[in-house]
Amino acid sequence: MSQTLALTLLLSALPAWACAQASLARQLQDEFARLSESAKPAVVNISTIHEQELQVLAPNYYFGSPDDPFQFLYGVPQRRTYKYRTGGVGSGFIIDSAGHVLTNDHVVSEATEIKVTLTLPNGKDETLPGKVVGRDPNLDLAVVQIKAGAARKFPFLKLGDSDRVRVGDWAIAIGSPFALEQTVTLGVISAQRQSLVIEGRPYPNMLQTDAAINQGNSGGPLLDIGGDVIGVNTAIFSPSGASAGIGFAIPSNEIKLALEYLLAGRQSPVGWLGVEAAPLDDLIRRRFNLPTAEGVIVNAVVPESPAQNADLRRGDAIVALEGKPVQSPQDLVARITRIKPGTKVAIGVYRRGAPLTVYALIAERPQALDLARRPQSPETEQEAPENQEAAAVLSWEGAVFERADGGVRIASVEPTSALHGTLRPGDIVRGVDNREVRTLEDLKAAAASADLRRGVVFDVLRHGRPMYLSVKS
Repeated sequence: MSQTLALTLLLSALPAWACAQASLARQLQDEFARLSESAKPAVVNISTIHEQELQVLAPNYYFGSPDDPFQFLYGVPQRRTYKYRTGGVGSGFIIDSAGHVLTNDHVVSEATEIKVTLTLPNGKDETLPGKVVGRDPNLDLAVVQIKAGAARKFPFLKLGDSDRVRVGDWAIAIGSPFALEQTVTLGVISAQRQSLVIEGRPYPNMLQTDAAINQGNSGGPLLDIGGDVIGVNTAIFSPSGASAGIGFAIPSNEIKLALEYLLAGRQSPVGWLGVEAAPLDDLIRRRFNLPTAEGVIVNAVVPESPAQNADLRRGDAIVALEGKPVQSPQDLVARITRIKPGTKVAIGVYRRGAPLTVYALIAERPQALDLARRPQSPETEQEAPENQEAAAVLSWEGAVFERADGGVRIASVEPTSALHGTLRPGDIVRGVDNREVRTLEDLKAAAASADLRRGVVFDVLRHGRPMYLSVKS
């Protein structure tokens, strides 16, 4: 019996739904193969060379002094500089027919030489020099121009709409993991992360995927089932350094906002609100009568900033930005920096337990804030009285408090105190559990109703900067 006849008999014996499933699987397989074949010519390998210097002390046998036996025998050590080269590898993809390549900034940052390798229709590789056109370290994006004849037209990929991406949608990654060019991996969108901090760099609105991403995939495209780019593969979470099924990509709509500036060789402007914020915790939530511990508490508002113009106030809890929850101070900063200056945004706030919405016109972040515009308190710290014995003091929970202009100063904190590590000598206490403190009598009254076992929130001024501190014994 021939194989064809056997397969025909087998399929005829299967239920109709099984045949339909097999047909659907073949169609999906063909679609993935077609997508890969179509996208791969526009995906490139990027190799970089970095020149670095190493300074060492080396003996000099020709300039020893005869007056010094040691120098005469061994010479005077001279500082010498040695140059050496290191290489790196990453991925990228062509975004227009002129040969502009989009990649991660960390792939090409400080590179002295860039080579771009393309895969031609005949399957052979072609390596061409590349030149950085624009970089944006804040966004971790860069554009590299392939150096080729002006008449040459390159295949390219189209940026899709990442706002339409759903958790569970197909995701296809193409790149050069471990320098293995044109590697295709398949997965789904696992999650949409509003904020991540990776190696100290904040990333907002990252797409998480289980499509295998490894070292060398950075800068490569993450595609949807239609072949449009929905993200730039940027980072992985991996205890071992290899793929653990948790990869992250910068969404395509974030890229679109910066692309005009990158192609023009400029860094996109950074949005600025003008607040200093701290995380919310359950103690602060209860003391400020908030319905949730999600969000941030405003420690200070910069004078003449968009925040002040929007009437944001110290003690406000920011819980949402443009309708999406704010998870942390890093999340708020990362999202604000991505907003184009001149954009009006809605900020969800709780003030004294009541919800409200304020509208702020985001400005461009100043290069350096003038000290006069830094958030300050009208009260200033003063030196402790020279006659310490004559100064009025109050002891509470292992801490010693003394009189000071603008509040009560912490003189000392016992190492065994529950307050140790939270309050510091020199802090000015201006409030306890939402009760204003300006005198030792105010502090004594606040302390009488405070209970460290349930938790206490202090309003303090530290080196001129206001902050809320919570402590629980």
